[in-house]
Amino acid sequence: SYQDKRKLRRHSETGNRTPKYFTDVAERVSDALPAPTTCRYCQAEVSLVHHKEIYGLSYGVWPYAYQCTSCKAHVGVHPSTNLPLGTLADHALRESRIASKDLFQRVLKVRGLSRTRGYQWLASGMEIPKESCHFGWFELKDCERAKSICENELMECSPMGKAFASAWISRSRN
Repeated sequence: SYQDKRKLRRHSETGNRTPKYFTDVAERVSDALPAPTTCRYCQAEVSLVHHKEIYGLSYGVWPYAYQCTSCKAHVGVHPSTNLPLGTLADHALRESRIASKDLFQRVLKVRGLSRTRGYQWLASGMEIPKESCHFGWFELKDCERAKSICENELMECSPMGKAFASAWISRSRN
């Protein structure tokens, strides 16, 4: 809501190091994953940190993420909560998630699909439950499958869509 956004903006602008969670917002997050405590890559401790510790800057109105204290794998959190957006990811997995989601967003635009219908379409193509179709939950192999499905869909679009898809795909591979 507008009031929640104002609270968040004031909170992040003050530089508060300890986030205040809004439980009513957390209750609206479906399919929430538990907060990570141990790194899946190196088994070191994971802590909730401010974006400045990861990026050197503060991004958004809820600038927090979970980060491994050793290997620096990280994952963002849902705004106004301490709930992770997905699983901890190293650099390679983050890049793969970003690239596959970019292609997915292009499919939504070219096909005129809503986000909900798009995720239903992708889950069907990947032969996974719709509830498991979250880019933040994908592993490298899942990202590659999603990219392949999206690339194939873009290539089957209208002639104009094919031209855009071809340019998009070649750009995403570079």
